[in-house]
Amino acid sequence: MKNNLLSITWLHAAACLLIVLCNAESFAGKLSDVKFSGLAGYGSSIGQLGVFLFFMSSGYLISSLHWNDFGEGKVIPFIKGRLVKILPVYYLFTLVTIVFWVIQPSWFPSTTVEPVDNILSLLFIPSVYIKELGSLTPVLSSGWIFCYEMLFYLIFSTGLLLARRSGLTLIFLSVIVLAAASLLVPSDNPWFQFYTNPVMLYFLSGVFCFAIQPRLTIPWFHSGYSLLMVAFLVIVGTTLSQGFLQLVVLTLSFFILTFFSFRISKTSSAGRVLTAVGLASYSIYVCHRLLMGALVEMIQLIIPAGSSQTILYLAMALLLVGSVGFGYLVYWMIERRASVILQVKAG
Repeated sequence: MKNNLLSITWLHAAACLLIVLCNAESFAGKLSDVKFSGLAGYGSSIGQLGVFLFFMSSGYLISSLHWNDFGEGKVIPFIKGRLVKILPVYYLFTLVTIVFWVIQPSWFPSTTVEPVDNILSLLFIPSVYIKELGSLTPVLSSGWIFCYEMLFYLIFSTGLLLARRSGLTLIFLSVIVLAAASLLVPSDNPWFQFYTNPVMLYFLSGVFCFAIQPRLTIPWFHSGYSLLMVAFLVIVGTTLSQGFLQLVVLTLSFFILTFFSFRISKTSSAGRVLTAVGLASYSIYVCHRLLMGALVEMIQLIIPAGSSQTILYLAMALLLVGSVGFGYLVYWMIERRASVILQVKAG
């Protein structure tokens, strides 16, 4: 179990880095009038892979932590634990975003925010349309992922009321029905489109992988060939397949990764970095777009318009490293301490 949780921490780190890398390319492109493709045209695919991995690892982690809680009357502790994890940093940067929206509206030229949007954002209900993202988000644009997280937690907590078999059946049916509705019921309503997005199926992917792994013993998954297989499947899953086939391919990749005994030592440099980024992944993700927007404004004061590709790549690297570093500081100084305080009070 400890090895699996460490693996999930590292996968959370990978998911976070993929998403931040994708957005670093996007924000660096704002420094030039010429289209910038710092990731060779695969930026959106890389970011999408990060989101899928984030949801799969969340489903796996929640299952591993609460597998024995079904039918045990532990719904309230589950909800408290999830809120303690997400609320402090999410609320902080939502409020920071609202303040910037008031004092520096030029940073958000194509977006209109009403007072009700601020309230809905605190309830994890997306109501602001971000043209760049092409969907509804909370006031804090990166918070759309947490809207899906909270929806999954709501469904999972309902399943915890029942015995494990019945609870898992309810969880799977609920998410599948929501995803199927997007295909069976055409609608232009943005909330309907948001809450029936098939991306929710990736939470089930993580739950499924955790559920079946104890039943299997496959020694060859511990070989180097497994990583080659994962690399091949990830490439196929992100570049050549879409929809249900993509879900199947990436689920198989995730299954192998979580079944695999990582040879990276936790105490090695790579292990320490992955662990640190994984633990801070929520904070890094929550604040990275807001920080990147501020950094781009500062960079534009220093470098001329129409910068060279080299400058844009350097800016992209700065945005990536700056976001990870700043996010880790937020984790160390705010999220970690707030979680301890709130856990004591909640307990």
